[in-house]
Amino acid sequence: MVSHTSRILRQATKIHITTPIFYPNAKPHLGHLYSSLLCDVQARWNKLKFNEVLFTTGTDEHGLKIQNASENLGFTSPKDFVDKLLHHFLQLDKRANIEYTRFIRTTDEDHVENVKKLWKLCYDRGYIYKGTHDGWYSVADETFYPASKILQVIGEKEIPLSASSEGTASEGKYINTETRSEVFYQKETNYFFRLSSFNDQLIKILLDKPGLIYPRSSYNQVLSSLQEQPLQDLSISRPATRLKWGIPTPGDQSQRIYVWFDALCNYVTSIGGVDALLTKKKVSIEHGAHSLDNLTVDTAEWWSNTTHLIGKDIIRFHTIYWPAILLAAGLPLPNRIVVHGHWLSQGRKMSKSIGNVVDPIEMIERYNVDMVRWYILEYSTLESDGDFVEANLRKTRELLAAKWGNLVHRCGGVKFNISRAVSSFNGISVNDFASVLNNAAFDSLKGKLDTLSEDLDRMIENYELSNAVKHIWSIINDANNVVQTGEPWAKPKEEQDMIIYAATESARIAAIASLAFIPDLSNKLLDRLDVEPSKRSLEYIKFGADNNYGSKANMKGREVPIKRL
Repeated sequence: MVSHTSRILRQATKIHITTPIFYPNAKPHLGHLYSSLLCDVQARWNKLKFNEVLFTTGTDEHGLKIQNASENLGFTSPKDFVDKLLHHFLQLDKRANIEYTRFIRTTDEDHVENVKKLWKLCYDRGYIYKGTHDGWYSVADETFYPASKILQVIGEKEIPLSASSEGTASEGKYINTETRSEVFYQKETNYFFRLSSFNDQLIKILLDKPGLIYPRSSYNQVLSSLQEQPLQDLSISRPATRLKWGIPTPGDQSQRIYVWFDALCNYVTSIGGVDALLTKKKVSIEHGAHSLDNLTVDTAEWWSNTTHLIGKDIIRFHTIYWPAILLAAGLPLPNRIVVHGHWLSQGRKMSKSIGNVVDPIEMIERYNVDMVRWYILEYSTLESDGDFVEANLRKTRELLAAKWGNLVHRCGGVKFNISRAVSSFNGISVNDFASVLNNAAFDSLKGKLDTLSEDLDRMIENYELSNAVKHIWSIINDANNVVQTGEPWAKPKEEQDMIIYAATESARIAAIASLAFIPDLSNKLLDRLDVEPSKRSLEYIKFGADNNYGSKANMKGREVPIKRL
């Protein structure tokens, strides 16, 4: 009979996972870490399955916001400004144990060249033209909004922009209904992308492949938008007189390429570039200073297994603009676009003026990186906004120490002998063990252990990471109950070893299963049990899979894997 784990491991394939590239006009916040962490868990889990993984992230460094911020702060150039802020994004990834393959910058030379190639493909195929544009522009969002999404703000009143006043601006300020950022009325000559040409095609693609956008609520949102509000052509350049900090449009130095057209191309640049995707040739990727590997890859094969992970505020750019640009260039679409919610703080959007901004590095320094990772994953779901409460983070750390750390350290006490317990009971099936142990807590545990790898694989693939964390928690709680109700300290040697083996097997399996979530702490727990590094992959996530651990686990003086504050 083929085990659940064997079936999962046989599905080895190539996986490409991307975060959105982040806008470095300020230090990174908790939302940046959330996106990166969701991708990091996916990457680490797939590596445990022996899949080949490319995980790309980076910074989106062009645009008017960067230009204005650098000027306001007195920097000699926008490049000096983004170089300074880049450090904070790299530091966050390092401190949070985010194990990416490439960190791309849109100022990287290979990216600039690929943006020009993508532009030329769309232009040569007739999907880019020059025209005059007027409308409501948001500097914060780097995009134009239609008059139907504009509110005039006078005092405390918000008045929808009437049809008679469309294209004009009078008293008060104006905001858009999507992000509520301020907009300004502008009229200028730009290059346009024939976005309207793809309305029906995008609808058909979504109907044929509903899994392209996940979760279902986000899919329904995009499909309804396309069906109810036909697309208008998109301005994809800005005059160089207004936007100096951007990539020049090929053949026209008077214009700069729209920052989103530039930024979205990063996903292709990161895995070999436009030419490699178009010709389906293998290319060598030299990932540069902020990368872990240099690889030779089949770009088209990787691209067919690409998942974009994005926040809900940029859903339109990734689910409408990006697919349309790829179609215009004659390039294939990614496999999936996953949309997640935001993080609030004490029930409110984070704001410096309110004083509720959460610095993720500060939280990591205060509570430890894996406590922050575990907390974020446990307290968030794709379709809801997370709410950061520091008291809950502290509680998470205390629970991990009291329940998991203490379970391992308790079984590793001098009164017990883990190595002897493993030697005595390894090889007995989980069902036979349950019948012999006759422990109600273990009866609850055995069903979870038997299908753990398959259950977690399903949850992680569907980004149900909160459920995955809670499932692992339930195993730790059951294992503690096995010890508490079994009272091994008061039992003869054989029965004592049976209880200790049940508890340590549960802790060992849960620690391997958690390597994708909390890699440092999981390895410390496995070290405390003397589990060999070569036996820390998914094939060992089953009862009795490791027949030789715990050789020095009960020696006096072994450290606790995690201490309470």
